Amino acid sequence: MSNRSWTWIVLASVLPVACGESSDPATISRPSFAAGGVGRPSVLVNPNSNDNGTAKTIQAGIDMVASGGKVFVVPGTYTEAIVIDKGLTLEGIGSENGPVIVAPAPGPDVAIEIATTGAVVIRNLTLHHGGFVGVRGLGPVDVTVELATISGPSRGGVVVINEAPTGRARLAVRNSRIEGPTTDPRISTQGGITARGDVDAAIERNVIRGSGVTCITVLIRSDLGGETNAEVVDNDLDACGEAGGVRIGSPVGTPTRPVTATGVVNIVGNRIRNSPGSCASRTGINWEVLGGRAERNSISGYVQACASPGPRALPGAIWTGSRVGYPQTRPIIRFNDVVGNAQAGLRIGPNMSNTVDASCNYWGSPDGPSGVGPGSGDAIVVETGGTAPGFMPFARAPIAGTQATSC
Repeated sequence: MSNRSWTWIVLASVLPVACGESSDPATISRPSFAAGGVGRPSVLVNPNSNDNGTAKTIQAGIDMVASGGKVFVVPGTYTEAIVIDKGLTLEGIGSENGPVIVAPAPGPDVAIEIATTGAVVIRNLTLHHGGFVGVRGLGPVDVTVELATISGPSRGGVVVINEAPTGRARLAVRNSRIEGPTTDPRISTQGGITARGDVDAAIERNVIRGSGVTCITVLIRSDLGGETNAEVVDNDLDACGEAGGVRIGSPVGTPTRPVTATGVVNIVGNRIRNSPGSCASRTGINWEVLGGRAERNSISGYVQACASPGPRALPGAIWTGSRVGYPQTRPIIRFNDVVGNAQAGLRIGPNMSNTVDASCNYWGSPDGPSGVGPGSGDAIVVETGGTAPGFMPFARAPIAGTQATSC
């Protein structure tokens, strides 16, 4: 498609329809003659175009567009790190002509930095980065990432951290693929997606591979207060690493003050695997703080016999509790398929004096779980000081992929 064609596509999306428009001068906005067309509702980024108002770099397009506007980017490779300092939509267009690739040269720690509290949508981009983080927002940001592909040897594909005195952050990551530098989870990177602090997060229908320490991380504030909520739904997770396919925890090792953090994390319909058979992968779901539901997940072959204990969690397809002094959690664990995990399918920590509802799970055998259970399936293990979960009744066949509400 020609450069001029790209320009007309964008112009057609923003030009008003002439017929029937009012001729009242009071309703006609004054045209902008600012240099470079600053404040445009839409901007096209095309490095090969000389059309008036077309940006040659993504950053120039961001600088030109009005708050709340749209920056459309034609296919190509853009070797720039980007700062988004206003609410906008950044979208790659024309996928049939190739991807829009953002690949900063080595140096910047962050490939795309969100530096605004306005709503930012990043859609249909491919991001290759060599820094610490692919997309990062600090403070009460509002970030949506959709239909993106993010890869690199990083500490995070998408990271939002809000420990600001006031305001809540929002994070949504949907229908995207995030890959570490390798499918070997021994690589020491921090994770695919991280939501930390005063955040409301929706992490849905993503594919995450080889993220090193954890694929999806939900953390409370470092002062152990605030409110953290997340919906982790229908993600495909593999080779996630030692801290868990999904980790709900704290950034602080041992609590040094009372834990007042509140919030709910729901982990529903995810597929969690360890295809490399790595000994480093310790927990499929690692639940250290907060409450919520783990339902209709498939955790298959995640924990190997060679998996070693960690300072904060012991090997198990699902670990709930704390080894370092955090208060007990109150998760509901139902309708999951927990199959082929060595050591433990569910491991209850020593601080868990409450009785966890772990009914209607399939443990890989029709006679139920082993360990404190009666059968030969994946084991339920209760650490000294903990209370055995309520695992009866249990499913006698796989249940996660059904609509069953009882067993």
